[in-house]
Amino acid sequence: MVYVPSTRYEDAYRRIVDRAGTAASVLLFVAMDVDALCALRILTTLFKRDSIGYKIVPVSNYSEIASMNQTLIVQNPQIKSVVFLNCAAQIDIQDFVTLREDLNIMVIDSHRPFNLYNVFWHEQVQCLDDGDVEANMQDLRVAFENIEFGDSSSGEESSDESSGDEVSSQELEGAGRKRGSSEMLEDVAKADRPQQRRRKRRVDMDPEEFLREQQRRAERREARAEQQRLIQAYYSQGTYYGQSCAISTLMLAEQLGQPPSLDTVWWAIVGATSQQLLQLIDANGYTEVVRRMREMVRRVCPSAASAAEFRLDPAGMARSAEPADAALDSSSTAAPASSSSQALLDSQLGIPGLEDNVPIRENEPFNPYLNEIPEEEDEAYLRARAGASTNAEAGLLTSSKNVEQTVTISESAELRFLLLRHWSLSKAMQYSPYVATRLATWSSKGRSRLDLLVAKLGLSRVEAQAPYLHLDPELKKQLYRKMSSVGPDYNMPDALYPGFVRDYGWRKSRMSASDMVLALLALLQKDTWTGEFELHINTSGFFAAYDALSQYSMLRAGIQGAQHLQQLVVGQGLQMLERQAVKTLRTFRLAILGDLENQLHIFGSPFALRQLALFLMQTLRERSKSAHARLPFIIAGPMPSESPEQMGAEKLLVLGITPLDYPLVQPRVAAPFNRSQFAGESRNHFGMVFEQVANECGADVKRGFFDSSVMEIGRSDVSAFVDKLRRHL
Repeated sequence: MVYVPSTRYEDAYRRIVDRAGTAASVLLFVAMDVDALCALRILTTLFKRDSIGYKIVPVSNYSEIASMNQTLIVQNPQIKSVVFLNCAAQIDIQDFVTLREDLNIMVIDSHRPFNLYNVFWHEQVQCLDDGDVEANMQDLRVAFENIEFGDSSSGEESSDESSGDEVSSQELEGAGRKRGSSEMLEDVAKADRPQQRRRKRRVDMDPEEFLREQQRRAERREARAEQQRLIQAYYSQGTYYGQSCAISTLMLAEQLGQPPSLDTVWWAIVGATSQQLLQLIDANGYTEVVRRMREMVRRVCPSAASAAEFRLDPAGMARSAEPADAALDSSSTAAPASSSSQALLDSQLGIPGLEDNVPIRENEPFNPYLNEIPEEEDEAYLRARAGASTNAEAGLLTSSKNVEQTVTISESAELRFLLLRHWSLSKAMQYSPYVATRLATWSSKGRSRLDLLVAKLGLSRVEAQAPYLHLDPELKKQLYRKMSSVGPDYNMPDALYPGFVRDYGWRKSRMSASDMVLALLALLQKDTWTGEFELHINTSGFFAAYDALSQYSMLRAGIQGAQHLQQLVVGQGLQMLERQAVKTLRTFRLAILGDLENQLHIFGSPFALRQLALFLMQTLRERSKSAHARLPFIIAGPMPSESPEQMGAEKLLVLGITPLDYPLVQPRVAAPFNRSQFAGESRNHFGMVFEQVANECGADVKRGFFDSSVMEIGRSDVSAFVDKLRRHL
């Protein structure tokens, strides 16, 4: 067994500990995304605890891993373990990394499907399983082992049969050295074709025995063909996502006896929230994430647990459950209908005493000896002794040292208004894809509806344009309550959803998990930003985001970048909708950005391009007919040119997105792996389609991104590529 079940993650880690030396013995290949970044922070806490040296290498595609193999692994015998975070699960690792006898590999990746050679073949490779392999892939494991190693009855076959019907071991070995793409499928299909050879019946064999032998051979061929079809169906099902890489790492830390801390639990929440925000998992998958993280939050912050429970109904709407007291005794005096929401809002606003259930004592007589203050802390005594009238004259610091700092994580009913706590309500709604897609804010009628919605929420225009943190607490409570009642009238029935927030202290604003994801995404793309807005940070984008997970000042810079990025995304999307730049074809939608639309080169990043594609896809879905509402979306944006001489050979970054509820064609083989725990039956087939179309039209493309639905293509090849693509979808 080379996959590691979710109950035995510590086995893979102990192999790293056993091989650790005095020097840096662990090499970390980390994908440049939020989930991998959060997993890295959790894993490095374990390495520091166990005094294990490590080297961090951020990577964005497989070619970078292959180029670093010679210098960082082959020529560096001190490296005993290589850890892949959110990459390498879909490739045969030995094609990119030289597997020395003393080298150990651990893969923590949410990309699916797995390459079967990683989970069933290489003893040196340890893939952390989120439960899908153990529960849904055992038949696939039997099929893979039978094809790769042969069954026990193979010895009964004659030598002429082994050279005829059965596929040679060299062909099978070659078939497994692919990435699970069309090349792998071609090899499997080739292995499935019987050799056209004519055999002669042995003259000394009894006719009845000969017929029985032929029947046994036919049954073995049919069983083998069925196993090959099962493997082919697994690789051709399309890509999807499994358990968050950060949550897997948190589970690893817990199994190793490392108690969860405020930081590690928060990093796991942020990593899983990035999957939800980028629509990589469905509503049921996010419900499972919330359930798991709620339990962890209550362990590390028992006093901060919210008074309300949450669930997601099939439509994805967040609702608060009935209070427990009312459920236990319906005949008792019922609390007001909004009591649970009131308690939740009080928790969100940080009102002291209410979260900890501290009773407020009123009309009690003053007792001067109840809380006697020591002389060294009595500021009045110290001022009198110094003969001063103020603390400043006495050299005392007027700080809030007696005020308890609120540094905690709590559950929260979150509004789908992006970065609400960090600018005004008006801007949070204006630049929120959720609001813009439902109100059509690119039109005058949509902007009028937005103004009317703000008025129905009980806020004046001045209050809506003021910083959210400066609003009256009563208005904030009113905002949440009224939005849940008014939202359905504006096609926003699920404006509230269950989430988590973190307090950083009394002088710092609260940070929701979704806000932090957007800030980290902005920092990760910092290196691609040019023009009038730049983040004045000396470190690279990856390590700036790495520092932002523990440094609030860096996180604030990321929030500023996220605000600017969100304005670019929504502004660009509205311009394209006004000019009808998105083409609706029979089986998909297509949008290609021009040079003038990409002056800042920000949409040359896969994350920014995905945010723009999601905005356009959701908007057109709300405004389209039912027949075209859930069409897949393909978007292409110019890559930044390294020099003026390369402008003629411009490259486009192409991204394909399939909606999570896109109606899929019934799979050819009914198997348990057709449904996963976090993505359901949603699959993205663009990776295989892109590769097949590029080969047919001979386009100059660059693949090998960790997301197989992303590729680079020359602008001159786009026309032929799209024409071929229309025939395959």
